[in-house]
Amino acid sequence: MSDCFDYSSDDTEHDDQYGDKAFDNNQYDEDDFYHSDDQHSGRIQLSDYASEEESFNSNVVDSPSGKTKLWKPIVPKEFMPDVDATYQSLEEAVEMYKLYADKAGFGVMLNTVTRFGDKTIKKMYVVCNKMGKIPNRSTDTLDPEGTGRNKRNSNFRITDCKALIKFERLLMRTNACKIYEFEEKHNHPLETKEERRYSKRARRLSYKDKEFIVCSSTYTHKLQASLQGGYENVGPEAIDYKNFRRKMGNIIGDKHAQLVVDKMNMRKDKLPNYTFEYKCVDSVLNARFWANETDMLYYKKFRDVISFDATFRTNKYGMAFVPFTAIDNHKCSINIGVGLLSNESIESYRWLLEAFLKAHGKHPQLVLTDQDPTILQAVEAIFPSSNHRLSMIYTVYPIFLKNTNFQKRFTKLVWNVYIEPEVFESRWELLMRRFKLHDKRWFKDMYRDRKLWIPAYFKDMPLHSLMKTTSRSKSVNSFFNKYFNSGNLLIYFMMNYNTAIGKQRNGQQKLEHDTKNAKHEMMLPSGLLEHAATVYTKTVFYEVKKEIFKAAWYCSIDSVEMIDG
Repeated sequence: MSDCFDYSSDDTEHDDQYGDKAFDNNQYDEDDFYHSDDQHSGRIQLSDYASEEESFNSNVVDSPSGKTKLWKPIVPKEFMPDVDATYQSLEEAVEMYKLYADKAGFGVMLNTVTRFGDKTIKKMYVVCNKMGKIPNRSTDTLDPEGTGRNKRNSNFRITDCKALIKFERLLMRTNACKIYEFEEKHNHPLETKEERRYSKRARRLSYKDKEFIVCSSTYTHKLQASLQGGYENVGPEAIDYKNFRRKMGNIIGDKHAQLVVDKMNMRKDKLPNYTFEYKCVDSVLNARFWANETDMLYYKKFRDVISFDATFRTNKYGMAFVPFTAIDNHKCSINIGVGLLSNESIESYRWLLEAFLKAHGKHPQLVLTDQDPTILQAVEAIFPSSNHRLSMIYTVYPIFLKNTNFQKRFTKLVWNVYIEPEVFESRWELLMRRFKLHDKRWFKDMYRDRKLWIPAYFKDMPLHSLMKTTSRSKSVNSFFNKYFNSGNLLIYFMMNYNTAIGKQRNGQQKLEHDTKNAKHEMMLPSGLLEHAATVYTKTVFYEVKKEIFKAAWYCSIDSVEMIDG
């Protein structure tokens, strides 16, 4: 526990007859409270207490003052604590409350303990892990920027939640105890079943987890040895694993493509909103596109700007891997569909974009690609109503010449998102004159295509600045390449892809969870920041917060006048 939290209780009793002594809460830690005596038994899962079928929610009610909201757990009656209920021991009573907390969706921690003169516990408080007062940090209004030092973006887990339960022993020399106070309402949303794996308890490393981290090899035999507790517990040798993999490949043979197609068609038939398209040429798999329900949902929400770029060396047959990338409300790259192409012809890209459009139904507002002429023609043909933009990386790269003066001027001009197109054209002309570049073919071509890559021509388009280069696509490709191998059969490629996309989706869910549970430090007295915190995700809020802060401290009204009454 942090020492700055005030966990003292106003109603802690001190009985002179038994020599009560208050116990310092700060020596307790939430990890210790959830500690398992048998570290070899593995991770303690929430499912130890709650079955997979069960899912509980909460009711939102007004506080007595009517100014705030409170969350009241909806839990089956048999798990609800009852005031005056008795238990054989404090341990049994605490386990009961931990079970109730797991069902309701919140974490608990030990708070206050009072003892008899013989050191045995008289009373014990177990509270919500979001209990505690938020530290009051002052801001120097004369130096809002903090003398130029970078400030860490921080938020608080605690919300000063008042939910708790209080136990007391019935008699001094007995273990039996009872509940004498119970507050069930929380001042924060409760965790859903899907979010509970992010709780501190669920994230505790078991002995096997730690052993796995030490033995982090990707080879199956080494992983199996770690899982089994040592090489002596693994019967087959490493060569046996290699032989089995080779025999598996021989059995699959040329059927691997058909196996993948059959598997994808099965998903298409059984899963809602799953799309899969493929094309064969002379009975050979030539192209495929697929997108699942999550991809569809992401595209509906974040189809403002998308990009795609091909990468190779992902499978044994050299098929180009083409993921479609968008940006979500956390400013993170997300996958909205995937393609595999045996070649990068105009026909292949046209087929791929047609499959993408068939799956999602609507054109993207802006498509960002590199200068590949086959992609340019395919985008113009299939997405006629979309704005097409070229990546700034490929257009600017050749100009990094030895003349640093020209380099600085040119870069400043082409990356400027604030000037109008007319201003850009006049400054371009002046720059070409000064450095005598009118006759250079590359500059002529780039000026001719200026409406495809210069930010000034996109400034009227919403969210046009989300992506200016295909670097996000390349970053996504790099992410996927960590899971792929150039020697993989397509069936292994798909297994690795599922693992990679699962990791990406888990990151998205973690960001949603963090946003939901973030308690931000408000540095302005107005309610503007509070409102922004409810509208934006945590990542975006930090950026908006900076702009609001600048506006509050550096903007002022010069004069006010009335015109025409």
